[in-house]
Amino acid sequence: MNHRVTLIVFLLFFGVRDIYALPAFSRQTGKNCAVCHLNYGELTPAGRQFKLTGYSAGGYVIPLSVAGVISDTKIRNTASSINPDVALPKNGSVIPEEASVYVAGKFYENLGGYVRLTYNPVNTTPLFGSQGVQTGTKVGGDTYLDASEIRYADNFQMGEHKVVAGVTLNNAPTIQDLWKISPVNGYPYRTSNLLSAWGLGQFGPSTVIDGNLIDQVAGVGVYAMVNESVYAEFAGYTRYLSPLPVISISGPVNTASTSINPYWRLAYNYVRGADAFMLGTFGMITTLKRDRSIPGSSGGKYTDIGFDIAYQRITDVHSWSTRVTYIAEQVDWNPRAVIKRNHDTAHSSLNTIKARISYNYERQLGAHVFGFYTDGSTDNNYWAYNPDQTVVTGACNQNNSQLAFCSANGNPKTSGYGFELYYEPTPNVHVALQQTFYNHFLGGSTFIDNSSGNVRAAKDNNLTYLYAVFSY
Repeated sequence: MNHRVTLIVFLLFFGVRDIYALPAFSRQTGKNCAVCHLNYGELTPAGRQFKLTGYSAGGYVIPLSVAGVISDTKIRNTASSINPDVALPKNGSVIPEEASVYVAGKFYENLGGYVRLTYNPVNTTPLFGSQGVQTGTKVGGDTYLDASEIRYADNFQMGEHKVVAGVTLNNAPTIQDLWKISPVNGYPYRTSNLLSAWGLGQFGPSTVIDGNLIDQVAGVGVYAMVNESVYAEFAGYTRYLSPLPVISISGPVNTASTSINPYWRLAYNYVRGADAFMLGTFGMITTLKRDRSIPGSSGGKYTDIGFDIAYQRITDVHSWSTRVTYIAEQVDWNPRAVIKRNHDTAHSSLNTIKARISYNYERQLGAHVFGFYTDGSTDNNYWAYNPDQTVVTGACNQNNSQLAFCSANGNPKTSGYGFELYYEPTPNVHVALQQTFYNHFLGGSTFIDNSSGNVRAAKDNNLTYLYAVFSY
């Protein structure tokens, strides 16, 4: 516990700033970060307007910012692993988690954005035991083009209707969203990079649109907001591979289709005084190819359809906000997936719901309370643990397995809740403590550690995440 106290003291003295409230944007507009941000990661109506109009409001400044993250991630129990130091590296250790350089701000009249290059010292490469089972992940460095966006926007008058229309170029579907749909920019506004190293998603299995295409694709979209109330966007994405060896993609080898993968967003926006309300729908159709280097990998067409609702009440002293997002995913697997016994049937489903309520006091002290639930079709060939060393099919096979943890019953059901507390004694300081509790993980109250075959309880995955972000 001493190293956590040391981390907090260090951050209080040397200061941090929310990386979503980039200093370059503040210098450009001449406004305090609190004008555009209700809390870490969440935009106010003014912030959404700044983004809608192409990040181009204000004057010209040097569009550069740098940011870094220091954190301590602790999983409750590592006893099921053959070697926790390998399967769960850096558990409970204070680490430099991330560093980024931004080119962000107004580039030209009506044209702006932010391009983010990230160095991730805990980005990972799977480690396999002598029998081919994924036993953990190598903690090593990667530099990659992180979620980035450039957009052009202009104002029009069509009869009695005021229209803002524009074009967005980005490499992470939903990053351009004004209300921040997914983990690209949505809640949790910050999650531990070590969870990828551990093969553990904070909310368990997730849909493709829910952050799984970050820097894996590139796309162009057109959008319009009519009378500050009706918003529509349509975009198309295709596979992206960096031509520069120094800039990799942040996840596994990219298998997205080189054909167009369509994305859409429709929303109704209402702002009156201190209150802001949004009701919307969004979706994407994505084709992923089989990764030939991974036994058990399958290709298929993923259709994601989501609905969300958000409310904010913002005042100088007490502010509240809430958000609920539901995503239903249907997957049509390639015929080979069933023939090769990677999946039980040619079709499967995954449904997720996430809800959050937040309170902020004078933009200094705040809290989030959140809950999540994921369920889907049972697929024993894919999710279920199989101790047979000759098996090469599905995600939980014993030869180059794609999953570090497996289901005991072939179902992906995961649920839980949590909270996050944060404190900002000055505009340059942000310290946060996030806690996640699990009721179910991968099918029930227990699941299987694929490195050992041992049973784990869902509550063994309970997470404590202490982090801070600093930038200039």
